[in-house]
Amino acid sequence: MMSKNLDHEYDEYLKARESEAVPAIERFNKQLQQSFFRYGRFTIPTFYKAHFLTPQQEHLLKRAASTLAQIINNAIRLYFEEGHLSYVFRLPPEAAELIKIDPGYSQTMVFARFDALLEGESLKIIEFNCDSPAGGSYTDQLEEILLAEAPLQDFFSKYHFKLSSRTQHILNGLLSAYEEFGGLESPQIAVVDWKHVRTMPELEYLKSFFEARGYKTTIADPRELKYKGGKLYHKNFRVHIIHRRVVFDELLERLDEVEDMIKAYRDRAVCMVNSLRSKLASTKAFLSVLTNPEYDHFFTESENKIKREHIPWTRRLEDAEDFYGRKKVYLIDFLKDEKDTLVLKPSSGFGGKNVTIGRETRDDDWNAAIDKALKEDWVVQEFVNVPILTVPVVINQRLDFAYKKYNFNLLSCAGKYAGGFVRLSDESMINVAHGGGLIPSLASEHIPER
Repeated sequence: MMSKNLDHEYDEYLKARESEAVPAIERFNKQLQQSFFRYGRFTIPTFYKAHFLTPQQEHLLKRAASTLAQIINNAIRLYFEEGHLSYVFRLPPEAAELIKIDPGYSQTMVFARFDALLEGESLKIIEFNCDSPAGGSYTDQLEEILLAEAPLQDFFSKYHFKLSSRTQHILNGLLSAYEEFGGLESPQIAVVDWKHVRTMPELEYLKSFFEARGYKTTIADPRELKYKGGKLYHKNFRVHIIHRRVVFDELLERLDEVEDMIKAYRDRAVCMVNSLRSKLASTKAFLSVLTNPEYDHFFTESENKIKREHIPWTRRLEDAEDFYGRKKVYLIDFLKDEKDTLVLKPSSGFGGKNVTIGRETRDDDWNAAIDKALKEDWVVQEFVNVPILTVPVVINQRLDFAYKKYNFNLLSCAGKYAGGFVRLSDESMINVAHGGGLIPSLASEHIPER
């Protein structure tokens, strides 16, 4: 596979320049400590390397990103048009009321991060984050630093790697939604999340980026937003666009504290992106709609082909007995017999909490997970193998390489591919919040003939 050749060539390139690479890696790590590349007080783990995409892989990602964005927006519309589908999402009444609010523009999901496993030209998307996806702006900072590294210039120029501004895609998505919303004034933007979130350094980078392009921006806790005279304010700052980073479930828990923001959104006094409707596509139960052949007639033939190719079989536990390869199964027996091919996860969880991988779990712990899953709103998903790549490390002033499991995070903004990044870990459950690392994914414009 071409991607593995590039990966191998990069490692060989560093090995041939070990005396230069070792001090460069140490300088690189120190430079990151002075940047926005932090999660809370800690610098996010990373490595002196990128993930490399071939032109063929980038083409695959672009096709998947645009079609899946279309599929998601169409499927969310079904929630409102096909009443019987609402049972899939099991929303409490307060959540259902929020989701009813029309955001004032057509795309219910403007930004998304598709968490995927990419190996060669096999792309399997195991989760959609369409609520308040993070990571794109972190990656831009890292990519900028890495591509400026003098010892790597020969390698980067040989393969014509492209700098991709994920944050510019975010800004474009905000402005596109605002234009459709009917915004007439030059917009002022509020990046909205709780005051003490650990991703605050990324929010600060977003603010500096938007302001550098002429858009006044504030970072606001949703509790600080005030609705008066038909306009929304953060202190004395008029807000036209909310770039919503606070997650839906946390807003739901504190509705009484964010009433002004919700009222302004309901009255269309502010353009909120993503809309609260995007929550629907972030539940794991949503994948059970997309992978269930019963619902194929709602989609085009090409959309169904993309779904079959790129989304592993997923079912809510409630529905799993009816559809596994069109055969009726006895659920508990099935979950125990097929343990090594399955993953159990909460439908509305995030951050990897309670995700249980059958082949990596002892039988008694798997049985306990089944018991918990049957009592709550969980899904079962087909296991997809987690790929591995090597990353450079310095041990006793010598260059070495460590093996890491990784996933590919495909970003979609306003229906288009917006770049990607890779998260790495020693574990199959990969998450930055749990100590996982992050590296940019670079696309090559041209790979010379061997």
